[in-house]
Amino acid sequence: MIVNRPAEPAARRPRRTAPPAGTLVTGLRIALVLALTACGGGDPAGAAAPAGAGSAPAGSTAGEPAGAPSTSPGAGTTAGAGTTAGASDSPGAAAGIVTAYFTEIDAASRAGRVADVAALTLPGCQACALDIGVTRDLAQRGLRTDADPYAVTAVDARPRAGLACAVTFLATTNTVGLVDPAGRRVDAAPGVPVRAGTAELALTGAGWRIQTIRYSRRQP
Repeated sequence: MIVNRPAEPAARRPRRTAPPAGTLVTGLRIALVLALTACGGGDPAGAAAPAGAGSAPAGSTAGEPAGAPSTSPGAGTTAGAGTTAGASDSPGAAAGIVTAYFTEIDAASRAGRVADVAALTLPGCQACALDIGVTRDLAQRGLRTDADPYAVTAVDARPRAGLACAVTFLATTNTVGLVDPAGRRVDAAPGVPVRAGTAELALTGAGWRIQTIRYSRRQP
């Protein structure tokens, strides 16, 4: 026999409580810090992805310290160098891709939108996925940063090794405020001191693409 019980008074019904706003912001702040400080050490930040048609996977280049002058012939091509930047398969073009990548991550973070680096990276770049994930979280929660998360300097392309090129740089993660749609600073993500970074790029039919990014602490 089915017995119809009267509905409980509203006062006795359990209420679902939404997590406090501060909890969401704190979680985002932790995600931002993790993404911008991840992939430390000397190991590549993610498995090498297959290069596009007509290209080979990126290989490693014997390392010199980031930003240090290279002793190899033809090395030391800096982003923006007029002698090589016009060629899409040159080391200068590879350095330009790395600069463009960080410029887009910064711009997307400030605008509160998802970064679009599809034309700069290959699938499988874990460090890139972390950066994109942070911008996606910001956009979904209606937040933006009040400054550029990254300051990248000393971008330097090493000589090509077949269809691969290594680009070294120095990256500083800035302390940034998290701003809501009303323009109120609701929290902040702490910065990280300068680190040496290396991006491994593969040459595809469409030009250079970032395959991995790895970071290590800069030697004093």
